[in-house]
Amino acid sequence: MPDNIKIFSWGILGALGALVLESIVAILFQAPLALTSQSGIPWLMGAGVFIEEALSLILIGKFFQKTSIKNNFLVNTLFFGIGFSLPEIAFNILSSSSFSENIILSYLGLFLIHTATASIFGYYFSKYSYLRIHLIFFFILAIFSHLTFNLLVLSNSPQLLILSMPLFIIFLCFLAQKMRTE
Repeated sequence: MPDNIKIFSWGILGALGALVLESIVAILFQAPLALTSQSGIPWLMGAGVFIEEALSLILIGKFFQKTSIKNNFLVNTLFFGIGFSLPEIAFNILSSSSFSENIILSYLGLFLIHTATASIFGYYFSKYSYLRIHLIFFFILAIFSHLTFNLLVLSNSPQLLILSMPLFIIFLCFLAQKMRTE
């Protein structure tokens, strides 16, 4: 199986695995949080982002261990990001009763955020896989980027979402340029 199709499939499996783990965390911790009258939504969103990024990091790391092609990380992580975002987009489409331009922006954002965070990990594994301190930095960068995106979506401000999307695209272009110069 070609590497692009393989990592695309790993992205889909990673997203489905994240969904299962997020559901388990929500079931286990939502009821106790409701009993103490604390809002569990921000905490659960953070846990969900952590789970998604941890699975992305693990799967991309495993992929880079199994492949000898490290210089084409951006294409591989693009396919992983597409695969990872597709189940989430599909579930959102199935659960949405209306269709608007805000929803389209949200779907585009899901694609961009998962591609951006996958690219962060791909860049790490193509350059620094032997330095653990860099791994922590890249993991925190991915979590921070993903949480920022989620908070922009929750702010229900399409203007902020529209303004943030070019930043993610610029970030991906920066990674691509950085890869070419090294």
